Amino acid sequence: MTDVSSLGDVHTLNLSGCAGVTDVSSLGHVHTLDLSYCDGVTDVSSLGHVHNVHTLNLSRCTGVSDVSSLGQVQNL
Repeated sequence: MTDVSSLGDVHTLNLSGCAGVTDVSSLGHVHTLDLSYCDGVTDVSSLGHVHNVHTLNLSRCTGVSDVSSLGQVQNL
């Protein structure tokens, strides 16, 4: 799976291990988002601009280096 743009309105989304996913900018309305082991994800800044992302799992996301924009996420 590479294109997740149509999944932006679901409540809970588990993309754990989806190496083909690189662009998560359309997922800002997902309440609970698991991106663990998604090595292709490097930019999560768009997830912090919308106040809907409550829980975000970035375990083993080796490409993510800046989480400063995720101040609205309650569980990281």
